[in-house]
Amino acid sequence: MAWDIESATATYAPAKNVSAQDTAPVGVTFSGDGTKMFVMGYANKSVYRYDLSTAWDIATATYVSAKDVSSQDTAPLGVEFSGDGTKMFVVGSANDSVYRYDLSTAWDLTTATYVSAKDVGAQDTSQRGVAFSPDGTKMFVVGYDIKSVYRYDLATPWDLTTATYVSAKDVRAQDTSPRGVAFSGDGTKMFVVGLASESVYRYDLTTAWDITSATYVATKGVSAQDTIPYDVAFSGDGTKMFVVGNANDSVYRYDMAAAAAPVVEGTPATASSSSDAEVTAGSLTFAGVLASATSSTLAAVVAATLVVSGTPTEATSATSAAATSATIQTPGIPADATSATDAAPTSEDFSTATPAERTHTIPAEFRLTTIAAENRTTGALP
Repeated sequence: MAWDIESATATYAPAKNVSAQDTAPVGVTFSGDGTKMFVMGYANKSVYRYDLSTAWDIATATYVSAKDVSSQDTAPLGVEFSGDGTKMFVVGSANDSVYRYDLSTAWDLTTATYVSAKDVGAQDTSQRGVAFSPDGTKMFVVGYDIKSVYRYDLATPWDLTTATYVSAKDVRAQDTSPRGVAFSGDGTKMFVVGLASESVYRYDLTTAWDITSATYVATKGVSAQDTIPYDVAFSGDGTKMFVVGNANDSVYRYDMAAAAAPVVEGTPATASSSSDAEVTAGSLTFAGVLASATSSTLAAVVAATLVVSGTPTEATSATSAAATSATIQTPGIPADATSATDAAPTSEDFSTATPAERTHTIPAEFRLTTIAAENRTTGALP
């Protein structure tokens, strides 16, 4: 499941070794579409860009360019970008600061120019990682000295000069050497990578972005891949986790386990064989739901569950032609509804021949190839 690090399985083959660029990688982040990866290198005090020919597949990453940041800090340890790629942020422990660079061409490191800095030494004198909320109004820095994550609010999005310290979350109960921090897009989950136990830790926040409301939930050990993990990043949908490690100078990808296939309840009464109830090209189709149904596209699906009610008294068998009050109830709008006309109402009248456009696409995660025999019944609608 997305963001469930306990279910994460390392995809060993796509690991990306970056030692040709830097022998001490300590930070990692991605563009929103997963086609660009950026690695912070401590050895050469530079940020490196890699382009991925297949989004999120680090095995397809090719080195493109670098940006030396030693003029600002000789101990850079983390990197992050604004969502549009026009601003880059580097955290450094030499001067206890976060630095902003503006890119005249989005994601192009060769166009990066230093703009400003925020001294965070008053909170911690040994910074290790940095992260932002998607709107740029909240910045988070992880500190090694006091083993905490710190939040700063920015009065002007992405403008470090407007940043004000707000609160902290001590994480030493999980790891005494926190190195990197990342958040889910909605701010309800925080992830910290720790060197002491060579693990990634998940915390759930009852109030989005409020780290004082964070509670420890789960751990994912990564020592089988690298014994010096330094930073963590995620794909936007939370199905892929990336860890950069200093022991093998590599970036590793972890995939979250897929959700179990759901069971479709309320199979039409006339579905007595596999040809009567099946999923084809992501749409649930039924043959002979009601005798008046001349097409086999009656079903609106929500979370792969159908609720059938309002059986007419005339419908006493599968061949009954009358269906004056039969309804199919849908508890909500299908996940793929893109407009008001896509959404099935809570009650549909099938007193006449089935109208067109009664098919709704099932999201990929809810697709089935067959409906089990035990879920098929015969006779009148229940």
